[in-house]
Amino acid sequence: HFVIEAIKTLIEDIDSCHDQIAQEAVEHIHQNEVILTFGRSRTVLKFLCAAKEKKRSFEVFIAEGAPRCQGHVLAKELAGHGLKSTVIGDAAVFAIISRVNLVIVGAHAVMANGGVIVPIGMNMVALAARKHAIPFVVVAGIHKLCPLYPHNQEVSLNEMRSPSELLEFGKFSNCMDYSTGVGASPLHVANPAFDYVPPELVSLLITDVGGHNPSYMYRLIADYYSADDYFLQEKHDS
Repeated sequence: HFVIEAIKTLIEDIDSCHDQIAQEAVEHIHQNEVILTFGRSRTVLKFLCAAKEKKRSFEVFIAEGAPRCQGHVLAKELAGHGLKSTVIGDAAVFAIISRVNLVIVGAHAVMANGGVIVPIGMNMVALAARKHAIPFVVVAGIHKLCPLYPHNQEVSLNEMRSPSELLEFGKFSNCMDYSTGVGASPLHVANPAFDYVPPELVSLLITDVGGHNPSYMYRLIADYYSADDYFLQEKHDS
């Protein structure tokens, strides 16, 4: 019974975290600012819309997030809420970053050292922001906090997605050597799913329990994870 209730509470927290994080929007998005985001994040969408509802006027640049280009989806959603946005190619980030006041992105996971696991390509955005002294803000629910460090084996493994997201088979089939009957090819396609942004590139982490410096993550882990969690992890690793 205790486990079922705990799971129900977790589901409720996950469902409500986007709205709770969005309450912080007016503290970070100011009038006439230019915001840069990357791909699509439901938390970022709620965050931006909350600022719009509070009569903040701002512009959004959206790096499309190739190869899946979820930034196109976000642009359509923002337009539906009356927000002005401009979609750019990922390679254009450095070209427009000097016009930006603030970078706001989502994350797949927040590591124990304050670094974040994010969609592929976002580390480039973080580096551009650091180069131009622009705040790089990550919005993520507290349920994405992870007690692992980047050097842990589970973290170093990346998900390799289908090569067809980058190149359709028909577009490079002429590279195949069919004369041998083996079909060996000198061409390989790598399509990793995730990037890692180290804590020194993250200005602020905004969660449903408030905004925190990346160096504060160890305190949150102490609050949300028990020694038993670590023990189970160690047994699993062994």
